[in-house]
Amino acid sequence: MARFQHLTQTTEMDRAWIEETLFPLCDSLRNGDNSRSPMTGKALYCLFYEPSFLTRTSFERASELLGGKAYHTEDASQFFPVHNTQFVDDIINILASLKMDVVVVRTGDPHVAELAAATDVMHVINGGSSDDHPTQALADLYTIRRERGEIDGVNVAIVGRLEHRNVSALLQGLAMFDDVNVIPVPFSGQMPEKVVQHCAEHGVSFHPDSDLHAVSEADVIYLNGPRTLAHMQLLASRGQGRLVIDREFMDSLKPDCIVMDPMQRSGDFIVEARDDRLAFYRQAENALYARMAVLDSLFS
Repeated sequence: MARFQHLTQTTEMDRAWIEETLFPLCDSLRNGDNSRSPMTGKALYCLFYEPSFLTRTSFERASELLGGKAYHTEDASQFFPVHNTQFVDDIINILASLKMDVVVVRTGDPHVAELAAATDVMHVINGGSSDDHPTQALADLYTIRRERGEIDGVNVAIVGRLEHRNVSALLQGLAMFDDVNVIPVPFSGQMPEKVVQHCAEHGVSFHPDSDLHAVSEADVIYLNGPRTLAHMQLLASRGQGRLVIDREFMDSLKPDCIVMDPMQRSGDFIVEARDDRLAFYRQAENALYARMAVLDSLFS
């Protein structure tokens, strides 16, 4: 992947750039490379039409650590005139006129990040769209690489809600690597057909299973919770969606298996065990370095 101006889709990236540029840069930043301040005098704006804790906070902190400033609106839909994503090109031009240098766009509406990038007046990053989340994919791939040493040949069990941008982004990221096996264990929804087709064309094998015992063969368990509390309660009323991560569950896993959760313990899964294989907080830290590396790549 050549030097880029925007990052709007996971499929825009390639394995060579991830392994040769992004991962080493993440490692360098993690190891305290204080010589890099590519955002000195630069400003980042989080234009979020949906609330977020980890994505927004990690982008804002990443900007600060790279020498820049960060600003945001947590719920842009409540503010005139930005409430309508139909005119996102106008909003991006307004932000450019206010001397913003990069905008992170988060919305459930389709193709908004691409429309924003088409203005070409500032850097645009997709901070979560209807079916993609490229910087979350990078954070998750970086986590798998750090925890396992490699991504090729990994068996990933995806447990919970499958029709979600985090899952779609991870799958498209995994499709860049070899001999990947995915075990979907759905509590609700299905993976988008176009995502499954893309992954299958790139050699990803899928082995769906409704039995939670299937995760005992996984190298990575990726938890993705229901959308809302009401959704979780509905699944519970049907006898679905209940996963208790206790000592018995952890003992059933491979000794080197890791458990990831991009939602960061939102209450969808009951966690009763303490175990080094629960990688939640390491995953959050990796998201910071992955987003720092993306911003560094834009501004260096």
